[in-house]
Amino acid sequence: MKRVRLPLLALFLAAHLLAAPAAPPTLRMPDQPDRPVPPESLLGAAERDVRIESSSGDVTIYHGMPLLEVLEKHGLDLKTMAGERKVAASVVVATGRDGYTVVFSVGELRSARANPKVFLVSETSMGPLPENEGPVRLIVPGDIVRSAYGLATIELRNLAPPARKP
Repeated sequence: MKRVRLPLLALFLAAHLLAAPAAPPTLRMPDQPDRPVPPESLLGAAERDVRIESSSGDVTIYHGMPLLEVLEKHGLDLKTMAGERKVAASVVVATGRDGYTVVFSVGELRSARANPKVFLVSETSMGPLPENEGPVRLIVPGDIVRSAYGLATIELRNLAPPARKP
């Protein structure tokens, strides 16, 4: 029988308990400084409930905001024609801490404005997300493959070259 040294075990447990919680995702938008998306910014008056039913019939209620609303809150302009033209060929790239990456076009998010399909969430009806899922998660009801746990970055990228002035 092999013995485990108590000091080594105590050191491991202390390191695990003192580990800092995961940082909120970083939002990157053209011509703007990077900024965090704190979990609490997804809650409050603009918060929505997102109901997800697993294949076994279990239901989880998440709380958060549509991704498009978060982007607009941080400067994405879709209210003017100039703003619409500027982001017509843009995509949102969301990457988890594990490297898993999903992509949405701004047009896809915009066309579902009345009935959003892509959400950033930071808690369930039971409380904050588990550490492996949070502090912020991206959820697409009905499209589990495009949902991402533990977001690290959310980036708006323009795929078209800058427009030339006539």
